[in-house]
Formats: sequence, structure tokens, C-alpha cells
Amino acid sequence: MASVDLPYVNSYSSKGKVYAYYRRDGQKVRIKGMVGSNEWLQNYQDIHRCFQTSEKGITKGSVHDLIAQYKSSPSFKQLKPRTKKEYQRLLDKIGKLCGSKHVTSISRRLVLSIRNAGADTPRDTNNLLTTLRLLMQFAVDMEYVAVNPASRFKRLKEGDGHRPWEEFEIDQFRSHWDIGTKERAAFELLLNTGQRSGDVRTMTRNHIRSNIVSVIQSKTGKRLDIPVSNRLKDTLDAWLPNTTSMNLVPSPMGMQMDATAFSKFMRKAYRAAGLPEDFTSHGGRYAAATRLKELGLSWEEIADIVGHETVSMVQKYTRQRRNAKMAIDKINRADQVGQVTNFSRSSD
Repeated sequence: MASVDLPYVNSYSSKGKVYAYYRRDGQKVRIKGMVGSNEWLQNYQDIHRCFQTSEKGITKGSVHDLIAQYKSSPSFKQLKPRTKKEYQRLLDKIGKLCGSKHVTSISRRLVLSIRNAGADTPRDTNNLLTTLRLLMQFAVDMEYVAVNPASRFKRLKEGDGHRPWEEFEIDQFRSHWDIGTKERAAFELLLNTGQRSGDVRTMTRNHIRSNIVSVIQSKTGKRLDIPVSNRLKDTLDAWLPNTTSMNLVPSPMGMQMDATAFSKFMRKAYRAAGLPEDFTSHGGRYAAATRLKELGLSWEEIADIVGHETVSMVQKYTRQRRNAKMAIDKINRADQVGQVTNFSRSSD
């Protein structure tokens, strides 16, 4: 049996094999590898380092401990407020799933089991695993573990997601909500700027400069100067005299809406106009990109306004529409040939 003389290490032999565990603060963590080997010593050092650094009241070396350290790091503190709130939610969920486990015990198998268990909610599960990957990369950077077990996992298929607004749906909304209403103002801002809901709801009168909407995207930090279309100008000219708020789409109290309030406000407006459940505000970005393309802008120019991911989706959508149109054209031509043939036979 190999001699083991390190703090917090207990070892024993069974069936000719030596096993060693790190026992501390009520926890028992298996030290992987052949006792005394370089791999084993590295694993011991990783475990020991985790226990040496932790916040008071949290078990040293646990995932709860890692989460607490990550929340205190500059990487987390410098996140945008909305992103930080979402990470907080997902980190809390990770804590419930495996917070009591030791950092070094987070295996690839555990990550895959979390993914498989969340197959019914693919989008949230993918976001959860992305957050776990970031957390475990933090553990790698802190030298608590050597390899990130959550890296390069296969994402669950999420489906088609948001879809672009159709032209008849845009007409349907406009026919229900007249210019001069807050609902119409919010709708035209989404459609004519191609910006995310989070950027539209925070727009103020100061963002409108002559015939330009000047905005800094909250997600990217990028400044955009978007020309004001005639339709948007007419809508704002009719709406703004009806409110004294600086916000373009204010709450009933004249304040800035939060994300939840704006989402509920728009969803209620869509349903009132008789639009389907899959008609979402994010679809307005796709509709905006589609319209810009039809006006002759290049994909590069459109990407500067709505973002590259949105452009990629719109390219796929317009390609599907083009292929569908070509298929219908072929069917129509085939029907016409059939009609001519039948007419010729009947004439005989």
C-alpha cells in the first residue's frame, strides 16, 4: 500500500487496490487516480484548493461555494442588469441541482444527465447548460479543476423559435390600433427600428434627433443611428402629444416599463388585434430585416441595424419563402398544361 501523509486524506485498501478520500468539514470527496501518482496529486491539490477558499456559511469546495465566488467576480459584476438577472436565476437553479456537490465531482456524465432531464424545456435547458459551462470555466480559471466538463455539449433542438411578422398581420394590427395610441407607437417602433424589446421600452424623446433614432443597444453596447421612416414619424407625431412622459412607451404612471410589464403590454395588444399566440415582439426584428432587404439594402447593412443572428434567420426564412413560391409556380404550370391537354382531348 502506498504511503499517504497529506492533510485531510484517509486511505484504505480493498481487493488489492488503494482508495483515498479527502475528508473535511463533513464532506468526503474521492481523490481520483492511482494513489501517489501525478494525476492523483493534482486531483488532491484541486480539492484542497477549493476547501481553502470559500465564503462564511457555505461549505468549502462545493458548487454553492463556486457560485458565490463567481458572483463576486468582475466577470459577473460587469454584466448588464438584465443579463445578470437571468444568470442569477440560472445559477440558483444550478445550486438546487448540484450545489452541495464538490466542484471536482461535476462530471461529464452529470452534465449530460441534466441535459437529458430537461428535454421537455429545451431552450431553458440549453441556457442552463451554457451558464454551467461558464461557471465551470470559472473553476478552470481559478485552477480548481483542470478540465471543463460542460464544454462542447450538444444542444437540444429548440424548434423554429420566433417567426417574422407577415404583412397581413401587420395590416391587421394597424387596422385595430389607430395612430395616436400607445400600442401603435410601440408596434411601429419595433417594426421600423428592428430593435429588441429591451431597447424599445427604454427609448425616450432624447433618442429622436431630427430624422434619426439614436440608440445604444443594451446587449451589444453598440450605438446605432437608424433613419426614421415616414410611417414611424407620423405615428410618433400623433402619439407624443398625448403623453407628458419622456419615455416613448411609458407605464401608466409615466415611468419606464420593466421587461415583464412591456411584454405583457404588447402581448395584450397582439391578442386584442386577433393575432395568434406565436406572434411575438421578437418577430418584429425579423419583419424589419425582411423589409429592409426588399428595399434593396445589403445583408451587411441590415446586420448593422438588427444584428448578424437575426440576419441569418431572415436569410433562412426568405429562402424558404422563395422555395415555396417556386414550388407553387411549378404546380400552377403543371395544372395549366393538364388543362390544355384535357381541353384538346375533349375537342377530339
